[in-house]
Amino acid sequence: MVDAANEPKSAAGMALGSVQFFFTLGWTVYVIYLPELLKSAGLAVTWLPVLLMVDQLIFAVMDIAFGVVADRLADGYRKLARLLLVLTTVSAIAFLLLPLSGGISPGVLIGVLAVWVVSASVVRAPTLVLLAKRANAAQQGRLVIWYAAGMALASALSPFVGLLLKGADPRLPFAVSALTLLAAVIVLLRFSGSVAPKTGAAEPQPIAFHAYVPLLVVLALASSGFQLHAFTNAAPQYLAYTGKENLPWLMPLLWVGFFLALLGVGALIKRFGALVVAAGGMVLTALSSYAATQAGSLEMLVVLQLLAGVGWAAAFAGLMEQASAFGTRGAEGLFMGSFFSVLAVSSFARIGFVSQLLPQNPALKEMQFVLPAALLLMSGVLAVAYALKKPQAPA
Repeated sequence: MVDAANEPKSAAGMALGSVQFFFTLGWTVYVIYLPELLKSAGLAVTWLPVLLMVDQLIFAVMDIAFGVVADRLADGYRKLARLLLVLTTVSAIAFLLLPLSGGISPGVLIGVLAVWVVSASVVRAPTLVLLAKRANAAQQGRLVIWYAAGMALASALSPFVGLLLKGADPRLPFAVSALTLLAAVIVLLRFSGSVAPKTGAAEPQPIAFHAYVPLLVVLALASSGFQLHAFTNAAPQYLAYTGKENLPWLMPLLWVGFFLALLGVGALIKRFGALVVAAGGMVLTALSSYAATQAGSLEMLVVLQLLAGVGWAAAFAGLMEQASAFGTRGAEGLFMGSFFSVLAVSSFARIGFVSQLLPQNPALKEMQFVLPAALLLMSGVLAVAYALKKPQAPA
């Protein structure tokens, strides 16, 4: 058994990764079936991007709201755990009802969807905060790696989930997704109690929030660039060299690179610091993204996508660990909630860019494949500047 004074027990970290794995797969199921749900409710397909954007706005608000609640319950671990369990149960019930609600009325579908998105937000930042508040500052890097690993593994499997569910009755996958996520959260709550509470030893105090804002700006630029590369540009780049039938085998490669890189990112962060590793990761992702536009062959494109995944693993984990460290001790919820809120806003912007701006602006289509590299490179430069004058937490 791992000494809890040195790092969180692996069971708690694995449980955290499992929660993010099942949450991400549940989101995949939702996106796959959303067009069918809209059709069952008599809503036009034009509602699809609108609802996805609204979902992200709700996530952005609730991530911060739940983070603040978690901080206010800093001395009430059991209260926070109970809140997580109650809201995850509500989320599971709403998710179970989604395939049935469209056949009742559009209003019922939208209402159930709103309940699910609001309650499901609790498994984003608060699950990490739950463990972080009981872990020493030095332990939190391991939690970040577990969190990112669960998300990456689910993202890699998402294309295969789409193939598996093609033509399937939505009730079964929605039920399985809801119940597995609920079970994962229950396991997390069971094992989170085995993480030793913080001791009375001196711990870093949170920095002023205004000093944290530049890091959120870096994150906004970097995540926007990465999302455009991974979710908008990767598929057409592959299609330039191969057929559509091969996409489910090729799209996960970026996440394979991400997942494998996580094995060594923790050591790099300990050696060079979170911001330095994050900045290097952003530059690597930027260069890989730009080179992918000039790949010349499928084999080269595969290598570049793997490298983009490696770079984003360093960038994401480095930024996330730095955010966690800045919020220690006592503002983990606010800082991590803001972190995930920015990710949601980036998703909102990416969906809006693809669905609303690109079809109406031919000039933007010419920038589509170089914009990710520009955003990522800019974020890397800003991260280096921020690292050179990194704010210190009060003693």
